Amino acid sequence: MVAFLLFLSFLLNIVCLLSIVILYSRQNRYSEVEKNQKKIIAEMEDVISAYLIEMKEENDEFIRNMKSQMHNDTEEKNPPQGNNPEPNANAMKKSKWTGTGYKRASEAYLETKGPESEPIDHLDTKPGKSKHDPLLHQILSMNKMGMSIEEIAKSVGKGKTEIELLLKFRQIM
Repeated sequence: MVAFLLFLSFLLNIVCLLSIVILYSRQNRYSEVEKNQKKIIAEMEDVISAYLIEMKEENDEFIRNMKSQMHNDTEEKNPPQGNNPEPNANAMKKSKWTGTGYKRASEAYLETKGPESEPIDHLDTKPGKSKHDPLLHQILSMNKMGMSIEEIAKSVGKGKTEIELLLKFRQIM
């Protein structure tokens, strides 16, 4: 019987040692995972901070460009009494942005810089206005005919809110 108890004691000791080794290896594995996660988090923070710094630099550059562009526009808008028949041509040449979207935006910007007391009828009859945006001309004429915003939106295939905003920006509503 002593031999059996001695065998059982050795067996239990071996099982305990194996369980201790297994628990120790699991603990080391978890600590390694934690270290890897900390490294990954640190790398992610570095990447995000670098991205934020880059975005800040790009925003600062954009603001500087916009200020210089606005400064150039104001200089060209008020030239020193020279014979420059088309001041907007120089602004388009100096600008690094091109395309129809930029041209339409700059035309709209220049229109809003005009006298505030200019009636809306004059905006519609400007030469070349209808060829740039026939939809706007159509919406304005429908509004003058007395159609509701919902009817205009259905007929041109646009949203009601879009038509409302367009009319508000044109100060027709």
